[in-house]
Amino acid sequence: MQPVDITTLRAVCNELTAQWLPARCDQVVQRDPSTICLGLRTFDRRGWLTISWHPQAARIHVGAAPPKRPDTFTFSQQLKHQFSGLALTRIEFLAPWDRAVDLQFARRPDEPAEWHLYVEIMGKYSNVLLTNARQEIVTAAHQVNERQSSVRTIRTGGDYKPPPAIIGTLPRLSESFTDWQERISLVPGKLSKMMVKSYSGVST
Repeated sequence: MQPVDITTLRAVCNELTAQWLPARCDQVVQRDPSTICLGLRTFDRRGWLTISWHPQAARIHVGAAPPKRPDTFTFSQQLKHQFSGLALTRIEFLAPWDRAVDLQFARRPDEPAEWHLYVEIMGKYSNVLLTNARQEIVTAAHQVNERQSSVRTIRTGGDYKPPPAIIGTLPRLSESFTDWQERISLVPGKLSKMMVKSYSGVST
């Protein structure tokens, strides 16, 4: 399965911002252990925003309605309780080359966000976390303790901290062709592999 890279994620979020914001969140349904669906309603359309933190299929997109069956997951029940009467008003990236986005929910588009749903699409480290306006974690799809990670813990009641910053050289439009050519020439092999190894934040 083709992973969601930064280009795909930015394209999806730009489309969501242009076509779906602001949107009232009418429903929250968890369709399986790693996927939730938010029922959105704007002035002229209704749809379902699918968010998945599956290790091999993490993604965010507007998709089909979830199947009609009992939802017994506690994660979706907590989201449903907090999002009641709120609208999705903003979608922001945490960093230019990170696949982590902040979905903000407020009473009205011009009011500060009351809740933040952080969607981190990062392969086997993918996660979805809900925080309040003070950035305190209220619930998370995956909690991570000190034994599981010495870099970043995720627990209910703790403060939300973004994923570790990307280390290495990031692509930039201002780089000259000569510098770009010289950089990728330092790594032997095919051009596609040379580009991925020469820059951080770039996928195959």
